[in-house]
Amino acid sequence: MNKDFLIAIDLDGTVVTDFDKYDYKSLRYLKKISRNNIIVIATGRPYRSTKPIYEMLEINTPIINYNGAMVHNPNDYLFPKSTITISKDVIIDLLKEKGDAIINVFCEVEDEIYLWKKDDQIKPYLHADGGTLLIGNPEEILNNDPNGAIIYAEAKWQQTLYDYITAKYNNEVHLRFWPLANDFVLGEVYNAKTSKGQALKKIAHYYRIPDKKIIAFGDGHNDIDLLQAATISVAMANSHPKLFAVAKYITKSVQKHGVYYFLKKYFHKL
Repeated sequence: MNKDFLIAIDLDGTVVTDFDKYDYKSLRYLKKISRNNIIVIATGRPYRSTKPIYEMLEINTPIINYNGAMVHNPNDYLFPKSTITISKDVIIDLLKEKGDAIINVFCEVEDEIYLWKKDDQIKPYLHADGGTLLIGNPEEILNNDPNGAIIYAEAKWQQTLYDYITAKYNNEVHLRFWPLANDFVLGEVYNAKTSKGQALKKIAHYYRIPDKKIIAFGDGHNDIDLLQAATISVAMANSHPKLFAVAKYITKSVQKHGVYYFLKKYFHKL
């Protein structure tokens, strides 16, 4: 068994589909090789919705949440926790100035979820289990700076919202979108310093893992810097087109157990 690799795994689109359909074949293999390697989850999800998979893998390594805005190890309090936030005023001003272009918005401070309006359409994206949901105008209920925010809007407003964030915050705050069905989008507002890749480098430094032993898997636009931080960078077949440009390898889709087949073949060759 090859050992001492640092293997970073994105969740949704990489070993998970539709929020809760797991690629058990890949997860079982990751659990097996975690005895000799460091497996790190790198996701946009909050910790509370990462925890079931973390516990399933029976690992005790750091977790990258909110796309790198929070890094901590729930089993090792000596590991230095890091948190990156945006000012709560970003959300407050966004709703004041562009509220007409937004159906809903929510943000999080640890496990407190701040939702602008009660709305069943956005419910699947809240990952509310294990969190405390507060609903109301952020100006009235949001007392701390969140790790970022998620916008739910019609696709026709995408450029308007992007231009607003870009012009107002001069590259200190970014906005990226994911397309949804029926011409809707999710937009992620985040600090420009937020990076899965930088978080992965921090973990590699902590464990003294050389670059040549860093493997990363992803499928989304938010995984670009994650793959750039890894010598062995792997894009899923179902990936965002821009991810293929930075990946050294392409594996099968999540539905076809791409993580399992790549690792099995790669380690067999070593």
